Amino acid sequence: MIWVVQKRLIVFWFVWALGSTVQSQIGEEPVRKAELVGEQVRAAEPVVEEVRKAGSVDTKKGSALDQILSTTPKVTIQSPQDGQVMPWETVDVFVQVENLTISEDEHRLHVIVDNGSPIEHTNVLRPVILRGLAPGAHTLRIFAVKPDGKMLPNPEALMRVDFYVRRQDFSNFQPMDRPYLTVNLPMDGVAIPDAEGKVWLDFMTHQAPMGKGKYRVKAVMNGVETIVSTRDPHPWGGLAEGRHRVVIELIDEDGDPVSEIFARVERTFEIMRMVRAVNPREVDSANLWLRNRQ
Repeated sequence: MIWVVQKRLIVFWFVWALGSTVQSQIGEEPVRKAELVGEQVRAAEPVVEEVRKAGSVDTKKGSALDQILSTTPKVTIQSPQDGQVMPWETVDVFVQVENLTISEDEHRLHVIVDNGSPIEHTNVLRPVILRGLAPGAHTLRIFAVKPDGKMLPNPEALMRVDFYVRRQDFSNFQPMDRPYLTVNLPMDGVAIPDAEGKVWLDFMTHQAPMGKGKYRVKAVMNGVETIVSTRDPHPWGGLAEGRHRVVIELIDEDGDPVSEIFARVERTFEIMRMVRAVNPREVDSANLWLRNRQ
């Protein structure tokens, strides 16, 4: 009897031990599955790498833009400085030009004092000497032009400086924030038509966006009116030899003239008579024909 009881205890102990082992194995499986989930979360890390690559693309674009700006022609007036009072009626103007070669037969500088006609300047190593300036306020505009005399379109190629001679006053002053014109062509004096026989109107507007229903430029020459609504140079063809007077003014959306001191410009130019060169051999042949006729 005792042996039977011991045998039952041994069987009970064996069953209990086996059940504990099975339960421990079943309890460990969720832990291994949790490790698999952790590996899937780590696999999402490469997405962060693509965000960093987008930053490098933006840097390249910025470098390309800086490179374009570094090659843009730029005109800088070194002296006189804006707002400076000059002690004499003669003023030396010093100019610096970047990213552009200035020479007599290539790109040049045009200098406008107040609302006058441009003065050509072809040597940046020498100053532009302005003589006989009246006391008071003066405006100096200097810009680069192409070999054909037309203005460069980028704003950096033009600079304006307001200065004074002996005293500060505003008798001859154009506010920077008001609409006005800078007229380049035609210049006062002799006008030479191009190869197609055209004389050009070339200008730039300031604080005055152009277009239909916006600011425009009106030019009246020899009683003929021309309205220009774009910044592009405008040609005049078929002009007769002799003197011509043109009045160029900025008009607003209603077609009324803008009441600013630099919004109206007058120019007088002359087209010289073109004399065709004659071949000396043709002259000899004509003289021989005349002698035979006599």
